[in-house]
Amino acid sequence: MKRLLLLFWVMTAWWSSALFAQDSMRSWQTVLQAQLQALEKVPPPQWPAYTDTLAELARTHPQEWLLQYYAGWSYTQLSFKAEKKKAEQYSEQAAPFVKKALELQPHHTETLTLMGYWLSARINAVPSRGASLGSESRQYAEKAIDADPSNPRASLVKALNIYYTPAIFGGGKKRARPTVVETGEKFARFTPADALAPNWGRNIYDVLNASYQ
Repeated sequence: MKRLLLLFWVMTAWWSSALFAQDSMRSWQTVLQAQLQALEKVPPPQWPAYTDTLAELARTHPQEWLLQYYAGWSYTQLSFKAEKKKAEQYSEQAAPFVKKALELQPHHTETLTLMGYWLSARINAVPSRGASLGSESRQYAEKAIDADPSNPRASLVKALNIYYTPAIFGGGKKRARPTVVETGEKFARFTPADALAPNWGRNIYDVLNASYQ
């Protein structure tokens, strides 16, 4: 009888733990989706509050790579959107999340893409970094393409890298054109796996492509 009671309590504790874990996952997924939906609608000046929420969510769940990814991505986006005096601050705030996401998923096309994109933000904040970080950003983009050739964001980061690299160093608008075209084709075919899967970059591509019109 005692053994049956012990087994009952063990099973009850296990089920409670499993249900709590499921509720916790649903909780952060729900918050993440709400924040991402909000970021699609609000203007850049309103981004910091939502980005800070993503960062806090990532700190609360340090082993969830997707949370680290989106916290790093949103600060990186802020760095590109911000005035020059704040661009560096936001790129620094992105750093631990971008690096943690890559640490958790070192071979994932999206974490590799984000690292390349973040390095580009570092260059954007301080252009003199281009000589040292430009090739590294390009390398991460190439790794991301190798991990998933269909990923349009990986191709986008590569295109941006070539476009903004001075022609004397092998870049420039003309040399970037084939990669820009390829990026557009990939975006046309791309469908995110689910509501939380990375799905950004199309508007950046549209602006880049428009420069050729």
